[in-house]
Amino acid sequence: MVKLLDFFRLIRTKNLLIIAISQYLIRYAIIIPMTDSKSLSDLQFFCLVMSAIFIAAAGYIINDYFDTRVDRLNNRKLIIDHTIKRREAILLHFVFSGIGIFLGFFLGWKVGIVNLGFINLFCSSALWFYSTHFKRAYLSGNLLISLLAALVILIIPLYEIIPNPNTNSVNAFYIICGYSIFAFIMTFIREIIKDFEDANGDKKMGYTTFAIVSAKTAKKVVQSLTLILITIIGIVAFLQLKYSAYLAATYVIMIVEVPFIYFFIKSIGVNYKKEYHHLSQTIKLIMITGTLSMLVFTLLF
Repeated sequence: MVKLLDFFRLIRTKNLLIIAISQYLIRYAIIIPMTDSKSLSDLQFFCLVMSAIFIAAAGYIINDYFDTRVDRLNNRKLIIDHTIKRREAILLHFVFSGIGIFLGFFLGWKVGIVNLGFINLFCSSALWFYSTHFKRAYLSGNLLISLLAALVILIIPLYEIIPNPNTNSVNAFYIICGYSIFAFIMTFIREIIKDFEDANGDKKMGYTTFAIVSAKTAKKVVQSLTLILITIIGIVAFLQLKYSAYLAATYVIMIVEVPFIYFFIKSIGVNYKKEYHHLSQTIKLIMITGTLSMLVFTLLF
């Protein structure tokens, strides 16, 4: 029982659930209400979501596989080498990655664009090299994970809209691209915050992360990006009010904008590990509430 619970912790079940919810919202809150069309059947779409979940789970496993030493220095709970053996972990990684890549190519073939499968292959490979090289390097790891977070959103219209576009497909695609950019920036901010949180252990391992090499610049980047997003979200809320979308505007202001302003205020003068952990959890919550704002489109359309 303990081993099963640790397995679910290892693959970050909560994060995988967020991925699944995000992808289902893209389909049922934006694509179908706006375009009234879909290229994949319900079962095929479920397989597409599962392909993302398998690849993400494999990424979490391989990340912990290579991070046992630094996780020990950062006082994180270790699962690999304790309840789950290293050979079991590496086998799970390759099995999950293989299933995710296979599903990507299979579904690409079903919609007539088999090359879409290379997206899953790229994501799986990127997660491997992130764990072995890029995570330790200046900025490259942060940017790579942010790109993969954006692809979690963007991959849905690539399978659903591109093979079978109609009149409103362009508008739906633009909205989804907006959420994809939001996911990229938010993930980039959170990755930098997490690097600050783990800075002590990372320094001992000789890592050259953005938060270690350029701490002052990294803080300024986090605050600047936060202000940019606060401004953009404020503009979105204003436009919603202008077009009498009062429920949508209320949600955006109270559930997304206000917590983001709180995050910005708390990010000023932060120095301690517990403070960075709190910021990391706050930005994760904002990512969730921002994603759930897609439900507004169901009401509008």
